Amino acid sequence: MMQQICLDCGMSVSETMRYCPKCDNALNLQHDGSTVTVDIAHQGERVSEALQKMQSEIDLARKGVAKCIRLVVGSGLIRDEVLLELRDLSFRGDILGFEPESFNAGAVMVRLK
Repeated sequence: MMQQICLDCGMSVSETMRYCPKCDNALNLQHDGSTVTVDIAHQGERVSEALQKMQSEIDLARKGVAKCIRLVVGSGLIRDEVLLELRDLSFRGDILGFEPESFNAGAVMVRLK
């Protein structure tokens, strides 16, 4: 079983726990302010492969302590489909929000925590 560390009190708890038993803080909302960058569109991926890669990277990043994940999506069809999928994830509450970068149309910043 995997363990995670509560960033508020330092207690080691199971990754399946939602709240720290010591300080009662929500573990899934704790972050260190960092951003993870992942390229999902520049290694010959098809749209479906890029979307699967995005979902697995978001799931992995949510288990960690990063606040955001920056998805490098390019400026074509993959970008359009990623934005549609992110709207759905945001509506369902799986992510807190997302925004295409203003200075780089081929990247999207996704807020996880």
